[in-house]
Amino acid sequence: MAKFCTKCGKKLEDGKPCSCEEKKVEENVKKEVGTTNSTDINWYVNSFIDMVKGIFTKPIDTIKKFATEEYFILGIIILVLNALLTGVMTYLMLDEVGTTFTNMSGFYSFAATSIEIPFMKTLLYVTLFMAVGFVVSALMIYVVAALLFKANTSIKKCISLVGTCASLTLITTILAIVCLYISTKIFFIVLLLAGVLYLCHLYHGIQKVSDIDENKQGYTFLMAVAVATFVVVYLLPKILF
Repeated sequence: MAKFCTKCGKKLEDGKPCSCEEKKVEENVKKEVGTTNSTDINWYVNSFIDMVKGIFTKPIDTIKKFATEEYFILGIIILVLNALLTGVMTYLMLDEVGTTFTNMSGFYSFAATSIEIPFMKTLLYVTLFMAVGFVVSALMIYVVAALLFKANTSIKKCISLVGTCASLTLITTILAIVCLYISTKIFFIVLLLAGVLYLCHLYHGIQKVSDIDENKQGYTFLMAVAVATFVVVYLLPKILF
């Protein structure tokens, strides 16, 4: 008497499991492989490259894809790299300004005193300020969206969102460093445009990671940016200095 699969109804061959069971096994293997890839350096590198490409060409689609809990660690890595690179850029900018000032002083005085910018101190302080700003903005998005407005999101998604948006400023910071030695005006223009784009992406990304009501999206964005700015510009300097 022929036997049939109790799950899909397909006719069974003697001694062999149904093909539907084999498909489930293959799907489970793929899931396990995907989990393993999340700890592989190649997975991070490829994901970062895809993120950078997408944030310039299809920013909203890229935010939808990468502003998830799966890319939480990648988001943290990008934020750390961004903060460090901003520290390097700040040092180079101050050093360039110091060199210019010294040259001007030498023009008007016989004994110009050189201005020395401490590299490690500048790097550590700027990196700390940037890191705190990123973390506070992510925390505020979570607090306002999830706790205050009861939207469906998580702190990991919020950090992934900030990290995804910061992938743009990571690249533009490199571009700004190059422009610093070409033209100071172009340097500041690049920084300004990058900052505007970052904030635009962050604003639209809030809705993507939380499905928050559009009427409340602006308030969430405002609170995140305002509190992060207050902490970095006013509170943190009070604590450190």
